[in-house]
This record gives sequence, structure tokens and C-alpha cells, in this order.
Amino acid sequence: MMVVRVGVVDLLSLRPDSMTKRVFAEAVRAATERLGWAVPDLPFSSDPLVTERPEFPVRQADSRDASAGTSLLGGDPVRVELSCFGIDPLGSPNSVDWPALSAMDALIISGSEPTATEIAGEPCLAIIDRLLRECAGATSLLFSCQSAHAALHLLHGVRRHRLADRCHGAFDHRVHLAPGALDPVEMGTAGANFADGPEAELTAGLATPVRVPHSRWNVMTSADLRSAGLTVLLDSEEAQWQLAIGPQGLRHVFIQGHPEYLPDTMAREYRRDLRRWIADSTLPFPRIPVGYFPAEVHERLTAHAESVRNRRDPALLDELVLPADHTEVARDWSTHSRIFFANWLVAVRNRRDAAAESATGVSSAGQEPQPA
Repeated sequence: MMVVRVGVVDLLSLRPDSMTKRVFAEAVRAATERLGWAVPDLPFSSDPLVTERPEFPVRQADSRDASAGTSLLGGDPVRVELSCFGIDPLGSPNSVDWPALSAMDALIISGSEPTATEIAGEPCLAIIDRLLRECAGATSLLFSCQSAHAALHLLHGVRRHRLADRCHGAFDHRVHLAPGALDPVEMGTAGANFADGPEAELTAGLATPVRVPHSRWNVMTSADLRSAGLTVLLDSEEAQWQLAIGPQGLRHVFIQGHPEYLPDTMAREYRRDLRRWIADSTLPFPRIPVGYFPAEVHERLTAHAESVRNRRDPALLDELVLPADHTEVARDWSTHSRIFFANWLVAVRNRRDAAAESATGVSSAGQEPQPA
């Protein structure tokens, strides 16, 4: 059985049971279930956390995914070993356990709290720069949110822009084709299996519209990425790009949104932002996340927001509705999330398999390649 070692790098919290570690670990776990692979153990105990931190629920397996996903991948079974790492983005790069990180086959690197106007001034750049060098041998580095901005700036000189209003909500994205590829409609398929290589691997099974949450005050635009020579695979007129790769393909993958979010994550972010505004009314008043709450809930929250603005009473925050699952949000992104992370894991597996076969002349199935 092939083992794929995946590490989650949390740049937001050093807690072993942090929300960031949990949502990414659950995203990887759900993807392995979709593929029919051996499901990894979470690198933290779930039961005590559910009791202690009920606001961070563990997403349960969807039995429909296992049967649907098994056909997505042939070959020998695969086991994913999942590890989580907490790194202080303001700390010294010399305090990081780089040998442990470099031992991973693939890494997911979270964003961090913005502290500077320009991306060039973010302290996290030192950590991301060191990570790019220390983990250069990894099959894939998946950068999320601000870590994606940092890596794009370091690798390609892309600049970050401040938004007038926060981009917060669930947005639809278009699957973009590789240059010269046929449109999926012309091909008679709803998917995006349009070419060989990472473009097709990462978007296989995704059909426009692809729903992804976004939560940020800053943006690197789709036009700027294309001008810098990157390939945008998922794009949105409202939220800009979500998924992009550089010239090295799978080696550096960038996501600007948050496909890993749980159904209640944006509601909790909204409540947190309201609480911050109540404590400091000089901050911008939070907007209700776009395309997230069902219409009737959104209407009630509009009136609720006006009450918060007028009364500034923290007790009003207890009235906020928290979605229990993806059936209670206006735009369910969970299926698209599982497909994307499953695609990424398969691509990592395929690269490792190809590298092993090239080095030994034997595939992961244990058989020598047959002559043409």
C-alpha cells in the first residue's frame, strides 16, 4: 500500500486542536473517503474537543462519497498519513522543525492574519520564503489565502490590493480551460477533463458553477496572475480567482478562497466581526456574508444588524443563526470541496507513483512495465 504523507501547516494558531487544523484535516479526510482510500486518523482526539469546544464540530463522513469516489481512481490502495504543524508567522524561521516539514510528500499551508498594507511588508513572508526552500522537494505545496498571496509575491512578484469592502461569502466560479482546449460543452461533457497535466487533474469532475467561500480584505486579481504567467483554473467575476498554478504545475498550487470551510464557519466569522465592532465602533461595520444564508434568514439578519448598530448590545449576538449542516446554507460547496481535495490527493499520488516507477522501473502495482 502506498503511503502519502500530508502535512497541514497552521499559521494562525499554535494550538494542537485549532480550528484551522481541524477544518483542513477534515477536508483531507473527506477527500480520502470519496476516493475509497484508507481514511487517515485525525492528529488530535475528536471526542474531548466536541465536549469542550462544541462550536467546532467534526464533519461526518458522507456514505454516498465512498461509493461514488471509488471509481475515480484505479490501482493499488493508498493510505494518507496526516500531520499538523503550528507555526508562529511572526516568529523566527529558525524555530521551525524544518526536517519534519520536509519529510512530508505534500503540504497545505494556511493563511495568517494580515498585519501590513502591502504584502511585501507582511512578517509571514520570512516563514513562507524559508518553507519554499526547505520543502522544495515536496510533490506539492498548496498555499491558502494569505500564504498564497505571500508565495505568489515571492515567486512571481504579484502585488496585493486592499479591497474597499470585505469579500465574504459563498461565490460561484467558472472552470477555465487550458489554452487551446475545447470547451466542455463542445466536448459534450459537463466536466473539465480537457487536457493532460495538472489543469485537468485539479479540475476533473468540476463543472461551472463551482461554489467556494471567500473571506478576506485583500485580493490578488486574476488579471495580475495571468500577467505574471500563472494559469487561473477557477475564476469569479465577483470574488476573482480561486484556484491557480504556476509554471511548475502541481509543485505550487494556490487557492484564494476557503473550500475547507465548515457550514457554520462564515456565520461564526460574522458573529466575531460584530463582536469586534461592538468593542470598537471605529472598525467597518460587518456585512452579512454574500450568498451564504438562505433568503429568509438573510432578511432577518438585516434587521438584526440594524439592532446591533443602534444598541451595541453583545447579548444580541446570541440570536445569530448558525447553520447545522450544508442543507442550511444558500450555496452548498461541500461536494465541490471534496472533489477538489480528492483531485489534489490523486495528483500527488500519481506524481509519487511516476517518480518511483522512473527510479526503479517498477510501478506501485509491483509489476515491471510491459514493452510497447
